[in-house]
Amino acid sequence: MTNHLLNLPEAFERVSGHRPHLCTLWRWTTKGCKGVKLQIAFLGGKRMTTERWAQDFIDAVSQVNMAKHETAPPMQTPRQQERNAEKAAKKLAKRLKPGAAK
Repeated sequence: MTNHLLNLPEAFERVSGHRPHLCTLWRWTTKGCKGVKLQIAFLGGKRMTTERWAQDFIDAVSQVNMAKHETAPPMQTPRQQERNAEKAAKKLAKRLKPGAAK
């Protein structure tokens, strides 16, 4: 991995094998993605980055995604919660019934 300045599409293609659309790369440098901005340097008025900065961006966005999926339980509608509670109550009643096999 090099620290030489590269144009945005080339840096991402070298790191990931994928060449995101220029508008996407521009947005990542200005607004960011999931609160993470792509680090850049200006060279002759052009936005440039390095393979290291591109990889750091990918890693940071991935960490945000992983943290979000680890902490947020799947959402259930009130009807789903009600049905699950009914199923659990029936299962418990069946287990507590005298002579019921486990």
